[in-house]
Amino acid sequence: MLTSGVLYLYVLLFFVIKIIYCQTSCNCDQPDSDFATGVNLVYYKCDNETSATIDYPITTPEGLLNVLEDKRVIFYIFGFNQIANDSNVQLMLKALCHGRTDNVVLLDWSRYSNGFYWTCFKNAEKIGSLFARSIQLLVKNGLDVSKIYLIGFSLGAHIAGFVGKCNKFVIPRITGLDPANPLFYLPGCYLKSTDATWIDVIHTDMGGYGTFTFMGTAEYYANGGFPPQPGCKLFGIPLSPRDFCSHERAVELYAKSKRQPKEFIAVKCSSYDDYEENECKNNLHTGIGYNALNVTGTFYFSTGAI
Repeated sequence: MLTSGVLYLYVLLFFVIKIIYCQTSCNCDQPDSDFATGVNLVYYKCDNETSATIDYPITTPEGLLNVLEDKRVIFYIFGFNQIANDSNVQLMLKALCHGRTDNVVLLDWSRYSNGFYWTCFKNAEKIGSLFARSIQLLVKNGLDVSKIYLIGFSLGAHIAGFVGKCNKFVIPRITGLDPANPLFYLPGCYLKSTDATWIDVIHTDMGGYGTFTFMGTAEYYANGGFPPQPGCKLFGIPLSPRDFCSHERAVELYAKSKRQPKEFIAVKCSSYDDYEENECKNNLHTGIGYNALNVTGTFYFSTGAI
């Protein structure tokens, strides 16, 4: 008779195999021009707390090259049930603008990010194809690939993956902030470790709104990665701010890592139990989020409520 732990592993393995198999459904074809209307790349001038912005259509982004400064370009992609003006999105953008260390560009897909999840997911795949083509146009017209850095939250993490899947050049880094849980929609195209040279993933709501699968080259688990995160409740009204608390914590942690570089230190470890017992063999320490080192493996770190 199978123990509950072994049964869980069999179920988990089934879904992981199913998710990997479904990667064959990735489609880089461009949607019709009407679909792209209202989807923009938004440049943030990062001049103050309410930074001025300039919008560039996703299909004709070349004008963005005229305003970019000679430094790295961070493209941020928000997730399901969010829009550009959400407080969680603005928290991230203000943090990225802090110190004016990078160019900051938002992929604004607000027109398609709300509604039934399965509809948003299929729309997100089309957004991913558009975004990949948009980055291709920017590179073709002079953007240095080595300066591209993509950060995606939830469903936005999977959108980011399309840039790597649908182009011949290699993106240096993608950060997935609690990538959306594939179990909500199995036959889809998801972020995977080959979409960029280095992919770091922060887990805060595994098995809830966030994925439990390995999608990066470095996986970071806040307080073990499972809900509830400190200060959050385990359950709430579905899709409510209370219910999203642990999921959105990944964004909050990244934002804080930008403003306070020494706040969070992760340790490479084989398991969360070993981390809690201070029995990590390697003892490799690294920052998280904005300050993460280019490392591989599984890392654990602790936080309080934010």
